[in-house]
Amino acid sequence: MEAEGPVSAPSREIVPAWDHAPAVGPRHVVRREHFGALVYDRETCQYVPYDAAAAALLLSPRAPRDEAEAAFLEAAREDGLLTGDAADLRLTARVVADRAAPGRLSAPLTVYLGATQGCNLACGTCSSGSGPGPLGALDPDVIRRLLRELFDLGCMLVHVTGGEPLMHPALLPALDEGFALGLNVMLTTNGTLLTEALADALAARPFRTINVSLDGADAGSHELVRGPGAFQRALAGLRLLAARRPVGVTTTYTPALRGRLPDLVRLCEEAGAASLSLRPALPAGRALARPDLVPSQADFLAGCRELDALQERAAIPLFHPPEVPHEHTSAGVLERFGCVAGNLVCSVTPAGAVSPCALLGPTFDAGSLRAQTLHELWATSAPFVRLRALEGNRSCWTCRHYDHCGGGCRARALAATGDLDAPDPWCRWEPAADPALVLP
Repeated sequence: MEAEGPVSAPSREIVPAWDHAPAVGPRHVVRREHFGALVYDRETCQYVPYDAAAAALLLSPRAPRDEAEAAFLEAAREDGLLTGDAADLRLTARVVADRAAPGRLSAPLTVYLGATQGCNLACGTCSSGSGPGPLGALDPDVIRRLLRELFDLGCMLVHVTGGEPLMHPALLPALDEGFALGLNVMLTTNGTLLTEALADALAARPFRTINVSLDGADAGSHELVRGPGAFQRALAGLRLLAARRPVGVTTTYTPALRGRLPDLVRLCEEAGAASLSLRPALPAGRALARPDLVPSQADFLAGCRELDALQERAAIPLFHPPEVPHEHTSAGVLERFGCVAGNLVCSVTPAGAVSPCALLGPTFDAGSLRAQTLHELWATSAPFVRLRALEGNRSCWTCRHYDHCGGGCRARALAATGDLDAPDPWCRWEPAADPALVLP
């Protein structure tokens, strides 16, 4: 009987919990899965996997038969999953319909929702290639229908992106559907469109997190990516929002930031940001034509180590991805070759197409939410099935990190080699302790 450690939302930028979250439904949501169950905690934004024995006891609580069961039930009671005494234990969580299926999750953990293709900027690192032009906004009725389906599936995390999501003319009223259902909704904006009124509207809603993109400590480094005039407008938007609610900064690391992270941290602190999260520019979308903006692995690791050193005296938390990909996100849930794409997460484009990952490009679009449900596309569509059937390669199989990493980013492997089964070029290969365990 076992409950694994928590599974954080992939790529989640962490800021302090917002105290406007509504008391909508139970704190926990339970999903049956092929290995047992996943329990989502709306307060911590984490999923916890339970093996079959633990899941059965949690779903049908009874008096314990031994010390292990007694300890498990007491821990569940302390976590608020169970209530009552040993003679009358009751599950407090919402249990979704059983959609468990062999070899895959019943539904994603997180959905990345591209609200609009339009953007007032044309950033050199944009993975979606968005920019000024036709808005291409996702139908608000499709957004509402998707949010209701995610609630039914027990997928409780939605990350709203773009283009620039705040350009969508009906985004906030559409997202109100998700807030009313108790979903944890996150939003990332370039910050340049924020006004007093829009900042008030955002702060009045229970977004779990809001992040503003800031890619440099001055106009030179930020506008190398975002374009002329973007720096001061983004900084003003960050300050407007930070005066009203916790807001994080997300920074796309480029070679222009080398040696400039101390300045960036000080700027974030001065502007009132609640956190800073560093991520690398990836070879996807517009960045494919801007290799000067994509850091080498060595550059990015050096930036991460510099950020760790800065944390000792920083007043805000500083985050970056683990050196071993997915080390803290997929272990215990993803037990095959591959990354989170199509296994733990999926994306919805502004046109309503569903994809395992936006970084893989439009050839991996599985179908449209206008014609099918997200669950149908997640469960049976060819791009998702293809990613789950990847076999991997000898390099990954013989690496001591394989159980955590699963081979690393498939989009980065595909961009570098044209082969989905290839190693991630940013992998940190180290020999497995027991060569006899190497797969054929």
